[in-house]
Amino acid sequence: MGKLDEFFKSRSREKKRSELEVLEEIEAYLKEGGIGEAIELTKELEKEPNLFLALRMIVRSIVETLDETEKTEALRETDLEALREMVRNLVPAVNGLSVQRHRAILLSEIALLFYRLGDELNGDLALKTAINLAENDASVLRDIIMELVRRGLLAKAGYAMKMVRNPEKLDVVLVHLVETFYRAGDEKRARLLLEHVSSPFHRAMALYYMASIEGERDREKALKLVEEAFKEAARVKDPDARFELSLKLYGLKHELLGEGFSVRDVLAWREAPQE
Repeated sequence: MGKLDEFFKSRSREKKRSELEVLEEIEAYLKEGGIGEAIELTKELEKEPNLFLALRMIVRSIVETLDETEKTEALRETDLEALREMVRNLVPAVNGLSVQRHRAILLSEIALLFYRLGDELNGDLALKTAINLAENDASVLRDIIMELVRRGLLAKAGYAMKMVRNPEKLDVVLVHLVETFYRAGDEKRARLLLEHVSSPFHRAMALYYMASIEGERDREKALKLVEEAFKEAARVKDPDARFELSLKLYGLKHELLGEGFSVRDVLAWREAPQE
């Protein structure tokens, strides 16, 4: 690293560098494993997009370092503490960002790093802050919960879900995740997420998506999912929403059976007393 340090110091004495040059220097340090030096250079960045980019590069470099090390050897406690210190040093810069979405994304990634490094307390603090910041951004909430589930941090995913104050928004996010995991063939995780969907309407929609996907694999299983969705739909109190669900579910059922759509069935189901 000595020659690299001398090169950049000599350049910095010549003139004040542009932020692009600072980013290039950060990139150069990261390629050489100089994570600490890269973190120090973020202090020279004033424009938010550039700072966000630099911090994201650094976080990903730490993740890659951790991944590569874990492939070949178990990390010693001294190595873990060094990485924990690097991650802790990122937090002030992240908190200095003005765009909530940027802070939420980075803090969720930092939370994952803390969990991997055995620092549960700081991981929980970072995750809680990320969820609060992403409260009005469904796509960020989805990505946070998906990554926790994907990495097998199911208890932390449950912790994150409990912190979302808007049940409707959480249900929309969870339905999307159920569909995503089921499409990928991960029925276990899809079912786990389905259990956390609070409203009958959204549970019925999640089952509808699962049945649609399953229709390309196993028709009988898909039909069972449709019947399961009908049971959830029957619990929807809003008659218009219930009717909307019945149209979707009957349409899918008849498609799976290779039959024509029956208006009589739909109307009969709508007029029947629901549980």
